[in-house]
Amino acid sequence: MCPLRSATLHNGMGPVFTKGAPIFTSSRGILRPVTPRWQRAALMPSWIRWLPCSFVYLTVVPQSVPFRRSAWNDLVPWDDALWCDPGDVEDWVTRSRHRHPRREAAHAELHAREHYDWMVEVRGARIELFAEMCRRRDLPVPHTVGELLPCLTGFGLFELDHDSDADDPWIRPRLERDPLDVLPLSFEERELEARAQRDDRAVLLAIAVRQLAQRTRRRWRRRIVSTSVTGLAEQAGLSVEQTRQALGDLGEIADLGLDWRDRDERVRLTVRWPDFRLRFPFTELPAPEHAV
Repeated sequence: MCPLRSATLHNGMGPVFTKGAPIFTSSRGILRPVTPRWQRAALMPSWIRWLPCSFVYLTVVPQSVPFRRSAWNDLVPWDDALWCDPGDVEDWVTRSRHRHPRREAAHAELHAREHYDWMVEVRGARIELFAEMCRRRDLPVPHTVGELLPCLTGFGLFELDHDSDADDPWIRPRLERDPLDVLPLSFEERELEARAQRDDRAVLLAIAVRQLAQRTRRRWRRRIVSTSVTGLAEQAGLSVEQTRQALGDLGEIADLGLDWRDRDERVRLTVRWPDFRLRFPFTELPAPEHAV
């Protein structure tokens, strides 16, 4: 996964936003921590499913917006490739054997190769899907981070004002926009995206529940979390209504026990442990190929 450190913000009338600062890129190069100068732009988390991994570089912005493109020059590797490189499958096999020394070598190799093949397949599907969105918008398919910025501008995710300097335009991020409002999707694709965003919210809530469960007293194969719906919503970056819906979804997909109390304002969660922790180890919504 491309790890990101973030806090969550919620706009009660709109979609989910996150704010914070990436620690690592997909190539594990340190970016820049939060400082008085740098911050994480408001971001609709579902873009992680649509955009190349390296778009995370363009989510780190100066405190003062708009800003000149040149402000990014020491931060953004403009010539880098867009997508995570899975590397050589033999490296995966070697790491799997080292991580599981008690596992038979043949079993470790099979597990690593299956995981690698799955990741490459999902990565390839994401690359093709993004390219298809570009073609529908008559935008050139980008291959580098430098080419990605004008591409995302074409989708309306950035505003560029070239002013008197064509090589150093003013930039204003619009990454908080909803993919449903931006992408050229068919009716069926819009329905799938709405369902996917609901799943995204369930994962965001699962991350918040896992973080709370890790602070509770250990019990045999379970953890008990007592919290308010409002507090849980704030931690997950969701509205209260979205949180209630996501809790129901998690109850179905992750066997999360729900015990509503105080007129449904508080809830007691029974979390299967460590299964839940292993299933949702992320700190942020992961790209599909990194979701294992």
